[in-house]
Amino acid sequence: MRILFTSWAWTTHFYPMVPLAWAARVAGHDVRFAAPSDLVPSITASGLPAVTAGEDFDIVGDFQERIVTVMDYENDHARGEAELAERHAARSRAVMEHYTAIAAAMTPGLLDYARAWRPDAVVYDPLAWAGVLVADDLGVPAVRSLFGPDLSAAIRPEYTDVLDPLLESLGLDRPASTLGDLTVDPCPPYVQIDAPVRRQHIRFVPYNALPVVPPAAHEPGRSGRPRVCLTWGTTTDRMVGETAFLPPNVLEAMLSLDAELVIAIAARQEHLLPDLPPEVTIAKSVPLDVLLPTCDLVVQRGGSGTSHTAALYGVPQLILPLMPDTLLTARTFCSSGAGVFLRPDEADAETIRENAARILEPDSSFRRQARALADDMERLPRMPDAVRALEELAA
Repeated sequence: MRILFTSWAWTTHFYPMVPLAWAARVAGHDVRFAAPSDLVPSITASGLPAVTAGEDFDIVGDFQERIVTVMDYENDHARGEAELAERHAARSRAVMEHYTAIAAAMTPGLLDYARAWRPDAVVYDPLAWAGVLVADDLGVPAVRSLFGPDLSAAIRPEYTDVLDPLLESLGLDRPASTLGDLTVDPCPPYVQIDAPVRRQHIRFVPYNALPVVPPAAHEPGRSGRPRVCLTWGTTTDRMVGETAFLPPNVLEAMLSLDAELVIAIAARQEHLLPDLPPEVTIAKSVPLDVLLPTCDLVVQRGGSGTSHTAALYGVPQLILPLMPDTLLTARTFCSSGAGVFLRPDEADAETIRENAARILEPDSSFRRQARALADDMERLPRMPDAVRALEELAA
């Protein structure tokens, strides 16, 4: 069976698709991963066959122009009901226009390749709408590969006119649904958002393109104190700006804890770090699935990869979201009782410190719920089950 995978050119959306693509290859299927050229080096580094399809697009510039200007969540508490509803509508429209612009850059090239190669199914990142448009054109199953809580279930461009100019330019019909025929879902079921879709749940498999594990990275701390991992992911500083990297109130709160602090960063973020006490450990480009099992708490901004990895290893979370998707991730994971999230208007240094200390208490309910969440994730089906579901759908 020929399976065409596709994602827009953002690595944190590509990475969650890699284990499924490899499971399909191991099962004997012909897999190609098609994406704009910006993503091709990441695809080839994963060992998957890459196809350049679609035009490169200024994702960061478009995000800052359309979405950052309407985020300002810290002021929502002061808005009246009518103004807040208007702001929510503006945010929703801005998000749809952003991903429509990405689809417009991707779809023509992806459509040309797919019409020539004739895949039996298309697996797509849920926000890469080019994937579902191509599957619809070919009359083959469209399979969403989720990266976290089902944000796209609440973003339904097919109910608006936002896609119409693109569809008209390519002679395509508006799809009945952008949610596809099957959803492969690594999110624990009871923290997932309800949506009218057919789901194949799977156990989350971390992939982060960091194959070299430092020799001591797996070792627990030696201070006898709780160990806290502070990480700000790899997206926020790129999308919102470097000033959003590890805000001073977060560092102040973490340094005041009676805990061993480990700050996990990407190599490119090292220059953003302020002067830190010598007892703080800097973990540069260390895979989180190696580091987090040694920690008692992770403090983060709500990235889906970090949230899933922490949940997988039973690590409670303190989430300080900033962007629309991270706010949703924070709400869903913390609804399990395995963590706490604070909105921007709540996240002063003292409140952050108090909540971190509460989570770190030896008998805290957050620790118990985090372990229970990990147990539940461990019982989920494995990747081969998702491949079999895809085979049945295509048949």
